[in-house]
Amino acid sequence: MKETDLILIPEAQMDIADLTVFKAVIEHNSVSRAAESLHRVPSNVTARIKKLEQELNVELFLRTNNRLTVTSAGLRLLDYANQILHLHKSALAELTQGEPSGLLRLGSMESSAASRLPLILSAFHQHYHAVQIELLTMASMPLIDKVIDGELDVAMASDPPDDPRLNSVRCFDEELVLIMPSDWPDLNDLPASLTMVGYQKGCSYRHRLETWFKKHGHTCERVIEIPSHFTMIGCVIAGMGIGMVPRSLLALHQTDGLKVATVEPDIASAPTYLVSRKDNPSSAIHAFITCTGDIAATV
Repeated sequence: MKETDLILIPEAQMDIADLTVFKAVIEHNSVSRAAESLHRVPSNVTARIKKLEQELNVELFLRTNNRLTVTSAGLRLLDYANQILHLHKSALAELTQGEPSGLLRLGSMESSAASRLPLILSAFHQHYHAVQIELLTMASMPLIDKVIDGELDVAMASDPPDDPRLNSVRCFDEELVLIMPSDWPDLNDLPASLTMVGYQKGCSYRHRLETWFKKHGHTCERVIEIPSHFTMIGCVIAGMGIGMVPRSLLALHQTDGLKVATVEPDIASAPTYLVSRKDNPSSAIHAFITCTGDIAATV
C-alpha cells in the first residue's frame, strides 16, 4: 500500500471523533496535552490514533523515543480533517439553529476592507449578532485560493477566475484611477521609466496597473510592494512613484499633494465580487451576501 492511496480505500471508515483526536495531537504536538484539551485520558487518545491508522492502513505518525512526528500521509489527512470538521460544525449549526450563527471566515482586499466593509459589517452585526466574524485582508488571488482550499468561507475580491467550484456575486463597481505626486507632469509627458508603488503579487489592481504600463510603453524600473493603502498613498505623495487605487478609497484620505488621473474603461472598470465555494453553502454566507447587496444598492 502506497501513501498516495490514503483516501482511496473503499472500506476505510473515518469517525468524526477520531479526526478530532488526530487534529488535536498535531496541534498540541503531544498525546498528553491533546488528551487534556479533549478531556480524555492519554490511553484513549493513543487508541484512537492507532484505530485510525489501522482503518486507513497507513502510518500517520512516526514514533521515536516516545515522541510523535507527523508523516506526509498525516499532513495530507490533516487537510481533509480540517475540511470535514468544518463542514460537520457548519451542518450542525445549519440544522439546529433557526438564525445564522457560528463562525464566518471572511477575506477582503485591503482597500475594500477600508472603504466598503465598515457599513456592511455594522449592518450585518445588527441583524446577525450570533455570527462571529474573522477577517483576513490580502490580495485577491491569494484570497480566492484560500476560499478554494476551504480556509475562508467568502472573500471580497476583484477579477475572480472562471472556476466551476466557485460562486461569484458582483457587489461593487469600482473605478480605478492613477495616483501620482501633484508636481508630476501630465500623463502624456511622463518619463518612459517609472517606479510602481503597488500592492503585492496576486493583486488584481497591481495587474491592471502593469497592463497600463505596457499599453502606454512605460517600463517598470522597480516595484515597491506596500500592502497598506494608507502607506501606499503617502509614499506616492512623497514622490516615490505612481500607483493605482479605487476612486472610492480616496474619499478616506487627505489628497493634498496627490494628482489623480483617469485611465481607459477596460482598465478602470474593476467590479468587486463576493466569492464562495458552491459546495460550502451556509445561512451565514447567504446572509452576508444579501446584506452586502443591500448596502451596495444604496451607495
